[in-house]
Amino acid sequence: MENYPAVAIMVKHGARISIATGIAPVAAALILMIFCTYHWGWLIAAIGIGLFAGFLMKVFVELVQIIVDMLLPQ
Repeated sequence: MENYPAVAIMVKHGARISIATGIAPVAAALILMIFCTYHWGWLIAAIGIGLFAGFLMKVFVELVQIIVDMLLPQ
């Protein structure tokens, strides 16, 4: 897997990446609410977006792991 460093990163750190992807919109909305006085409705939207983005990233990470398990020699 040394020929594919991006795949190696996804296999090794995929769970953390998917969690960070889900948390990022919520954190951004909280920062904007605190410093720019955005409406709290943006936080609700960010939670939904974070859940959806985290789920999509988790699916992508699992697909990469399946491909690595099936196609790349160990």
